[in-house]
Amino acid sequence: MISEYASDAFFGKVSSLFALTEGEKEFLLSKISVSEYKKDSYLIKPDTTAKNLFFLQKGLVRSFYQKDYREINTEFFFENEYLTAFTSFLTGEQTKLHFQCLEDCEMISIPKNVIDSLLAADPKWHILLNGILKNEYIKKCRRESSFLLFDSNERYLYFLEQFPESDSRIPLFHIASYLGISPETLSRIRSKKMKQIDIHQVNGI
Repeated sequence: MISEYASDAFFGKVSSLFALTEGEKEFLLSKISVSEYKKDSYLIKPDTTAKNLFFLQKGLVRSFYQKDYREINTEFFFENEYLTAFTSFLTGEQTKLHFQCLEDCEMISIPKNVIDSLLAADPKWHILLNGILKNEYIKKCRRESSFLLFDSNERYLYFLEQFPESDSRIPLFHIASYLGISPETLSRIRSKKMKQIDIHQVNGI
């Protein structure tokens, strides 16, 4: 059983949505685990089934596909975010995604069968799961919209709006991959005066 102190951020996040009973807290403490991952290590690898939901207490994680020796970044996850290969987690199918730590990370791991038990025991846990999936859906829709509405310069500015600390924490070649441009193009964008954008074009979709 992990200590409640080691999972303060996680329990604080859950408690902001609904009240936890002592029994629920004890059940979670007996089932979840806190693990440390070194920079460049992998949480999830392709052709596996995602059987855990992770809560990132410290660090930075990226998800990406690999095609013909080229890595295509799909998302970045920062502190106090939930992450997993959601399609695999929900369907039981194998994922094609990689999840890699870009920094040393501290992670809470919640097995899927624990989530399923909580959902069956009390409908309030759907608030947590629905909130996680809602945030993930909105992020993906806004990223898709940015590709349709913005040029590469505007996509970069919008990226900075979403991830204010990204320039100091994410290598530029990873940002370029996420934006669908070359590192050289991103360097040129960063070296010139960038125009402002109306992010409501994306947020409103």
